[in-house]
Amino acid sequence: MKNIIRTPETHPLTWRLRDDKQPVWLDEYRSKNGYEGARKALTGLSPDEIVNQVKDAGLKGRGGAGFSTGLKWSLMPKDESMNIRYLLCNADEMEPGTYKDRLLMEQLPHLLVEGMLISAFALKAYRGYIFLRGEYIEAAVNLRRAIAEATEAGLLGKNIMGTGFDFELFVHTGAGRYICGEETALINSLEGRRANPRSKPPFPATSGAWGKPTCVNNVETLCNVPAILANGVEWYQNISKSKDAGTKLMGFSGRVKIRACGNCRSVLPRVKSLKITPVVCVTV
Repeated sequence: MKNIIRTPETHPLTWRLRDDKQPVWLDEYRSKNGYEGARKALTGLSPDEIVNQVKDAGLKGRGGAGFSTGLKWSLMPKDESMNIRYLLCNADEMEPGTYKDRLLMEQLPHLLVEGMLISAFALKAYRGYIFLRGEYIEAAVNLRRAIAEATEAGLLGKNIMGTGFDFELFVHTGAGRYICGEETALINSLEGRRANPRSKPPFPATSGAWGKPTCVNNVETLCNVPAILANGVEWYQNISKSKDAGTKLMGFSGRVKIRACGNCRSVLPRVKSLKITPVVCVTV
């Protein structure tokens, strides 16, 4: 397959991908505007302003439910005394045939790290966990290296970018239960409990991991955040060809002409048959 020309406008998540499919590490990532969204967010905006910007951009959860990300963030308690908060990344990609999150984590690990950094600042979370499907060994290795690079560069840990904000990030591998894709089952598993869903309420935003306020977002959702902060709300809305803002990664496999991960500028692309990829899809 010939190489595809990727730009931030057509491929906001994947334009930094290398044609040789090797991971993009910190120096290369920063040379391609990496951590610019984090810099703008942490040094120029308040947490509430970031939440409102993500809400105004129209980012919806990319894990399946399609709930407004900014609205979900706004459900976290405003009480400053509740200062122990967690941000969890649902990377337990267990649906058959799906692999879009794996592509992001293996080849663009710093994109997820940056997305979680911005999100944690907006949520006032001091610790984050990437709950990773156990079979994703390469993704785990690459994410841990990216976290180490970011920590050494002062982009994670104490007093990030001189703002006084502290944030630690860890990778936690699951044991292979499909139900861990449900956020409360994921939380139970992270705590070392049986991965059963919890009754709601209380919701994770008020009583999640270890009984503390917790926000759970999908990999692709978090990877959209840096582009919004770096380029602005209007830019993010305009890259879509549908009423839904942004783009959507989709995996195509089985009886199709091209087995690939597609970057779709319409969230619900038109498909003529099983032999043809969506007409608005550009292969990454």
